[in-house]
Amino acid sequence: MLSSVRTPRVYENIVAQIERAIYEGRLQRGDKLPAERQLVREFKASRVAVREALRALEHRGLVEVRQGSAGGYFIRDADAAPLLRDFQTLFRLGRVSLAQLIEARLLIEPDTAALAAARATDAEVKALGAALEERADRRSAGGDARELDMDFHRLVAAAARNPVHAVLTHALMELEVRVVVPRIEMSAADDAALDTAHRRLLEAVAARQPEAARAAMHDHIVDLERRLAEAARERLAC
Repeated sequence: MLSSVRTPRVYENIVAQIERAIYEGRLQRGDKLPAERQLVREFKASRVAVREALRALEHRGLVEVRQGSAGGYFIRDADAAPLLRDFQTLFRLGRVSLAQLIEARLLIEPDTAALAAARATDAEVKALGAALEERADRRSAGGDARELDMDFHRLVAAAARNPVHAVLTHALMELEVRVVVPRIEMSAADDAALDTAHRRLLEAVAARQPEAARAAMHDHIVDLERRLAEAARERLAC
């Protein structure tokens, strides 16, 4: 038996048109959408429908709201926010474990590191070195370096010149730093080992040695998994 065809709501048509303009490149990152009143006129829709469409686009990560006299709705750059929200939900529901998160990183990041070693520019290698020095300064001052660790991995992914790798790496690192690691206290020895691993990875990227970079990233993630698991067991034993 055939099912009835649902007539799309007005706001869904607005969302579809704006999405298509983004995907086809007629709307670019940073472009500002027309004011709400103008959208009402252009789409011949109610203000309620336009506002609902804008909220839907914001929820999908396609537009962002900026405040102030020059504010409004702007086309945003692709990022890992929607993917991260899904990962966080799965982790908090107990459907994704730390071991599974590390397993996913092992599937993605070693190859990302190899691509970075093959493709990184001199400026990107310099940025990686600066990130490690900033981390060292932060730790010397007694600060937390978790965000900087995430930044380092994000820089490696950006140097790989593959947006899929970049988005996945960002989402996995955000999940680890914001949801998993804050529950686990790592020792000074763990912190030093992490810094050493990052420097080994930087050396391989700077030397343009993809296989060495792949091995360095793989060994780093395996070692990190072991250290996180030990720290978690100690935490449960207390």
